[in-house]
Amino acid sequence: MFVNMDDGKFADSSVISGLNFKDDGRSAVAHDIDLDGNLDLLVTNRTAPRLRVMRNQAESNHNFIQLKLVGATNPDAIGARVEVHLNDGQRTLLTQTRRAGSGYQAQSSAWLHFGLGDNDVSQIIVKWPNSEVSNFKNVTNGKRYLISQSENSIALQLPSKAASITDEAGDKIESVVTPFARIVLPNPIPMPQLRISAPYNDKATLFGAGTTAATATVNSKALFINLWSESCAPCITELSAINNNRDRFLKANVVPVALNVTSNQAPNNWSAPHAQATTQCIDILDTIQRTLTKRDITLPTPSSFLVDARGNLVVFYLGAVDIDVITSDFELLNMTDAQRLEAAVPFSGRWLTKAPSPSLLALERAFTENEMHETAREFQVGYIYVQMARGYTETQKLDLALKYFDLAAEEGPYFFEAYSGRGYVKQLGGDIGGAIADYTTALALRPSDKTVMANLEKARAALKD
Repeated sequence: MFVNMDDGKFADSSVISGLNFKDDGRSAVAHDIDLDGNLDLLVTNRTAPRLRVMRNQAESNHNFIQLKLVGATNPDAIGARVEVHLNDGQRTLLTQTRRAGSGYQAQSSAWLHFGLGDNDVSQIIVKWPNSEVSNFKNVTNGKRYLISQSENSIALQLPSKAASITDEAGDKIESVVTPFARIVLPNPIPMPQLRISAPYNDKATLFGAGTTAATATVNSKALFINLWSESCAPCITELSAINNNRDRFLKANVVPVALNVTSNQAPNNWSAPHAQATTQCIDILDTIQRTLTKRDITLPTPSSFLVDARGNLVVFYLGAVDIDVITSDFELLNMTDAQRLEAAVPFSGRWLTKAPSPSLLALERAFTENEMHETAREFQVGYIYVQMARGYTETQKLDLALKYFDLAAEEGPYFFEAYSGRGYVKQLGGDIGGAIADYTTALALRPSDKTVMANLEKARAALKD
């Protein structure tokens, strides 16, 4: 870390800056993470820790300007040259070129940062890669501007909503609250059974792949599952924001559920359902997020899962997330898969290939490898068909029950369950001959099943009558 001594020389300040780590470093990139006008550093390493975020706490008068370029045919404006002319009597010129990379497998922010000292800006000149030139005046120090080549305009860009946090000394600082990860699923996945310990140590089960969808009604509600603990400060802040915005949840027909990962204690002043997450529940959610993100990162607290009224996971968050992000994502619950696909990417564009077909095979394999065979079975397509057919049977939707038992019989490997269940549905619907045929096939697969044998006798008796 070198400090400019203002006399043409630089001084090595690595020790006093806190950057003298004994890491196997690879790159250091600059970005104003907390939007305070100082450039912070993100340092990557070959080995752990793979990333260090170094917040710049040096005193400054915050006299700066930040610019982001949007090119006409080159959206990232790679290759554009920016000249910031200072009104300092010496016509000092500051220049930067928008580059695509900044070190080994690293790239600095798209925002170009200019430190201005005690000076004002007289004009900004942008020389675009296609030789066009834009000239702008009347800009204000300490602001962020978005410059568009196609519109030949410069517009003030306000920072994201900031949340108040404190540093180690207890002083208040401003920091943008963003989740560690926000994963939108274009094709929602059915949630398996999650066991929880409800208040007073009552055991309960949430979801169940297939069954939840089949038994959903117009009165069913989406759930926002939040994993938290009493010792997690971001958890307390996030739950407080959720509690203070219950009306937004109610309007969207979403019920927030706080699952404590360490005890059955409820959050302070919490007015929604709460319970303790069992080890089985945590392990399942952890395996889901590891498999879908393809990263071996332990499930953090807080983590949240938005599940629609049919029991399908739509989006999940790893780490704390702003309440406005949560409530805006309620719109995902009513989108089609195609619409969610567009919402899953950070920017709009044109698809050059067809979207991959949804598959639960990776989740089934992950749970099998972790010897969680009961949950692995819930991600087998044939099992889901059987569960959906059983759910529709319970709700007397016999046409849908037959449809899914047919699919289960085609898919396998739950052939006995498919034929015995289909026979029962046909019997309920008055197709006695069809029921007898299916019961006979089921008994060929499992000859000693007493329930099917009893149903077959009833069907034969009804046929004689």
